Amino acid sequence: MTARHALTAAAAAAALLTLSACGSSDDGKPSGQDPAQQDTKEVTTTAQAYMTAWLSRPSQPEKMCDLETKAARPNYSKDGGSLKGCVTTYSSYFADQKPDNSALTVSVNHVQDVAASGTRPAGKGALATGKRAGGEPFRYALRLVKEAGAWRIAQSEEADGNKYAHTADPVADLLANGS
Repeated sequence: MTARHALTAAAAAAALLTLSACGSSDDGKPSGQDPAQQDTKEVTTTAQAYMTAWLSRPSQPEKMCDLETKAARPNYSKDGGSLKGCVTTYSSYFADQKPDNSALTVSVNHVQDVAASGTRPAGKGALATGKRAGGEPFRYALRLVKEAGAWRIAQSEEADGNKYAHTADPVADLLANGS
C-alpha cells in the first residue's frame, strides 16, 4: 500500500467514524434534536390531547385518565388513582353531559419549566386555550410531569376571571398558587 492509499484509507475511516457518531444519541433519539424542544413537543401534544378529551362533549374519561398522573386522578384518595376507578369517577361526573358537535379548537402555548409547589412536583407548565365555534375562548394552566416515561397532567387551574383577564401568561402564578 502506498502512502497515498494509506492516507486515503485513514481519511475514509475518520469520515465514517464522524458520520456514525451523528446517527443517534445515547438515549436512542436522533442526534441534533434538542431535548428541550422534544420535551416541549411532547408536553404540547399531551396537553392538547387531554384538553380535547376533557372539553369534547361527551368528554372522554378513558383518555383523560390515561393522560393524568395517578395523584391527579379524582379517585386518588380512594384507591391510589387506579385507571379503572378514575374512569368510573369521571363517567359519573359526565353522565349528564349533552352531546355537542360544534367545532372545538384547542391550542397550547407558553410551555415553561415550573417549580415544585406544595405537594406538586416540578415539571412543565403550559397554557391551553379552548374555543367552541361561536363561543368565547377559555383558558387553563396545566402542570405536566414525567410519570412512567411520559408527560402526564398533574394539575389544571382555570386561567380566566378578573385576575388573569389581561394576562397573556398566567401559567407560573396559577400553578404556584393553585389548589
